[in-house]
Amino acid sequence: MRQQNHEFSLAKQNNSFSMIENLSDDQLMGRLIVELLESGKSLNRKSICAKLMNCIELAESDAEIKRYQDLILMVLERELN
Repeated sequence: MRQQNHEFSLAKQNNSFSMIENLSDDQLMGRLIVELLESGKSLNRKSICAKLMNCIELAESDAEIKRYQDLILMVLERELN
């Protein structure tokens, strides 16, 4: 598990979308949440959205940006309704 997390972190640092494109939205969100928890940050909507915004900034393709935007909307959906 730790190696997978490490590989995921390295993939994002190298801006590689290929490793995460096959993950479901739930799996991707889970990995992002694990990264937040391992970094010692609070787990709330604000921190999740900030993490997703950072991912958008590192994104290389429109498809990747769209995916992270959809995840942000999923996080905020409850607040919007």
